[in-house]
Amino acid sequence: MSAFRFPLQKVLELRKHQEQVAALRLAEAEREAERARRALDALEELRRQGHDRLAQAHGAGGLAGHLQNLRYVVDRLTQLVADADAMTRAADERVSAMLAELSVALRERRIMDRLRERSLAEWRLEQARAEQKLMDDVATERHERNAVLQVTEDPEP
Repeated sequence: MSAFRFPLQKVLELRKHQEQVAALRLAEAEREAERARRALDALEELRRQGHDRLAQAHGAGGLAGHLQNLRYVVDRLTQLVADADAMTRAADERVSAMLAELSVALRERRIMDRLRERSLAEWRLEQARAEQKLMDDVATERHERNAVLQVTEDPEP
């Protein structure tokens, strides 16, 4: 009996590798999105604190120059928050794209796995048929040999 050999084994290995690469890319995209979310949260907190300080300074009758500087800082933080929000959305879109890529790679690998299993089942069936044929041939040969021996041993009346 010959050993099973899947004719598309290289393709299956390639699909497995592509799946692993896609999983790594997804993990990296998720880490990047998490970093972007943390940066956005930190900037939003800074902007909130700056806005609170501006309101306190306004209520306390702060100097115009001080109020102007605080307003500039809050406006700049607002712009940074908007930029960080855009980066977070872009990172989330990248996560979605990497998730779709992983889904495709997973589906393609599963297809190859099913083909391999089908091919293995066919190979096993062929092996069983070949073994059964061999056993049938041996039984037929033994039966014919016994019939010949019986004819030669039995004297004819």
